[in-house]
Amino acid sequence: MASLITNLATDQIAALSTSTLSRLTSEDWAAFSTDQFQALTTSQFASLGTRAFSQISTAQFAVIETQDLRVLNTAVVRSLSTAQLGALGTAQVGSLSTNQVATLTTSQVNNLSTDNLNSLGTDQFRALNSANIGAISTAQASALESADVAALATNQVAQLSSSQLGALATANIEALGSQQVAALNSRQVAGLGTDQVAALETQDLRALNTAALRALSTAQIDALGSAQIQG
Repeated sequence: MASLITNLATDQIAALSTSTLSRLTSEDWAAFSTDQFQALTTSQFASLGTRAFSQISTAQFAVIETQDLRVLNTAVVRSLSTAQLGALGTAQVGSLSTNQVATLTTSQVNNLSTDNLNSLGTDQFRALNSANIGAISTAQASALESADVAALATNQVAQLSSSQLGALATANIEALGSQQVAALNSRQVAGLGTDQVAALETQDLRALNTAALRALSTAQIDALGSAQIQG
């Protein structure tokens, strides 16, 4: 079949039945050129299961079109290797549906490049489950955009480790809303840098619970401005 695929025109590729595609081997998939792979229709992509995608190379996956990517079922999305996801560009990752984002594994999230993670919109960020929020590395956290941080639900904020919070840029700390700050526990607050504490807005400081306030170190308190203390 591989030798036959090599000689097929793109319109012939687009005409392949889903039953034919389901029988392709890894050797067959390897025979697809970039143009042939992109010639597959959205309905053809929608018919492919985990077995097919386990045989598709990263080079092929890198050229998948956004409309084709969006029709992959959640089982297929979860089965994708970190190398396959890593081959995607920001436009492709940004095109994933919230259902697809919600089904990502912790390993998949943890291995996204900072650019690809930042390509997720606010709705996509809110679709990440608590385990995936916890899987974000400190390098990824340090590069997050303020809009994405501000979009996190309180239960997602509660899943952030002290090291993840400590990696956030001061602009991201400023972007936190009072309800998000109120969700922080004493361990998380104790992990904030003095510059981050200084970036907290007055209303956010007032939202801290008693245990979190007691967790503030002398250095953290000294970093507060008079307006914050008097607020």
